[in-house]
Amino acid sequence: MSAFAPRPVDGKELMDHLEFLAKRVLETGGAEAERAFRDALRHVSDPAVLRVLAGKFYAEPEASVPTYERLLELMPKDVLTRVEFGFIYFLMGEDGEARRQLGMAQALDPEHVQVLTLEAALARESAEKVRLYRCILQKEPLNEIARGKLRELGETP
Repeated sequence: MSAFAPRPVDGKELMDHLEFLAKRVLETGGAEAERAFRDALRHVSDPAVLRVLAGKFYAEPEASVPTYERLLELMPKDVLTRVEFGFIYFLMGEDGEARRQLGMAQALDPEHVQVLTLEAALARESAEKVRLYRCILQKEPLNEIARGKLRELGETP
């Protein structure tokens, strides 16, 4: 092994490093920190590591967006990753990008419960939301999100 070869990094060390870089992005907001974080993400090829990182920083788009982008580079046909990414944009108020992610998720599996959930969140008409949440309950009768949203809309689950 060459003296200049990178030494192997175990999973915990890698996760600690990624978390450190993500927190730096959040604290500084600087281009250098963002560049270092994105560069580190490019070297991660294990989707499981990226999923954990995405979960830890889900509500922090500065860290979660680049993490989901990398996840989708590795697994472009993963419906759940596509929907989660869409929800991040929805939570950021960027409905156009959320709809774009929804469209790609629908192309993969239009009847997937998570796809329907994002579709309902983005629906503009109450009647359409109700229809989608009822469709979800047909697939998963105990789905608490659909039940709660129907109650919010004044409908009986």
